[in-house]
Amino acid sequence: MLALVISGGLWTAYENTLSPAALDRSPPIGRTSAGPLSPTAARALKAYGGAAVWQAAVSVDSTVTVGGLLFQLKGLGIPPHARITVDLERPHTVIDPVDPSGDRGILDGFSVMIVAPSGKVLEQRADAREHLQNASVSTKWDRLNLVYFLGYAVWGYYTLPYQLTRADITWTELADGVLQADYATTLPVHSRIQRFWFDRKTGLLRRNDYTPVAAAKDVHAANVVFEHGRSNGIPYTSKRRVKLSLDQYGWVLPFPDFITIDIERWQLS
Repeated sequence: MLALVISGGLWTAYENTLSPAALDRSPPIGRTSAGPLSPTAARALKAYGGAAVWQAAVSVDSTVTVGGLLFQLKGLGIPPHARITVDLERPHTVIDPVDPSGDRGILDGFSVMIVAPSGKVLEQRADAREHLQNASVSTKWDRLNLVYFLGYAVWGYYTLPYQLTRADITWTELADGVLQADYATTLPVHSRIQRFWFDRKTGLLRRNDYTPVAAAKDVHAANVVFEHGRSNGIPYTSKRRVKLSLDQYGWVLPFPDFITIDIERWQLS
C-alpha cells in the first residue's frame, strides 16, 4: 500500500509539473488547420506513419479491454477482450460483443443499434446524442447510451492521425507540441473543443483533455497515454487511463482510473 501511494504521488508530481501538458499553459498563437499542417500536426502525423498510410487505409480492427470507475457508476460495461472495429472516414464503430449475450453494438454517426448474433435488430436509436442519460456521473445508462459513448470515443481515439488531415475539423496550434481541435457539431465526439499534447521529440500523443458530456455534463477528463504499441511499424496508443482533472486542462488526480483502455491487438487496414 505504501509503495502504491508513493508511486501515485510520484506520477502525480510528474504529470502535473513536468509533463508536456503541465509545462504548457500558453494562449493560442493563431496557427490553424487552414492551409498546410502546423509543425506539431505534421510531426504527429509523421510519427503515426504518415499521411499516405492513413489516407490509403479504410479501417482499424482491434481487441480491447475497457473498464474503470465510470462503467461501475453507470451500471454497464462491455466484456473483456471485445473486438472493436472503426471506419476511418466516417464515425462508424462495431463493438463485438457489447454484452455477455454476444450482441453487437453499432454506432453509425449519431445513430446506434444493438444486433443479436442472429442479425435481428434488438434496439435502435436514431439520434443518440439527444437521448443522453447524463444528468450526473452516477446517472445510469441504458445499453444504447453505452454503445453511443464507447462507439464515438473509440472512433475518435483510433482515427486521431487521420483527423489531422480532415477539412471539417479546425486544428489550432497553441504552442509547440499542443493542438486544440474544434469539431464543430457534425461529428459525435466527447466535446466540441478538445486539447491534445504531443511529445515534442517523438511526436506521439501524451494526453488528450475534454469534457465527456455523454457521461456527465460537468466532468473534466484527462486521457493520459501510458504506452504505445506497434502494428506493422505503425505506433498506436496501447494503454490509456482517463483521469479526472481538477479544472479544465489542469492538474489530474492519480486515483481513481475513470476509464481504463488496454488494447491487445490493433490493425490498420
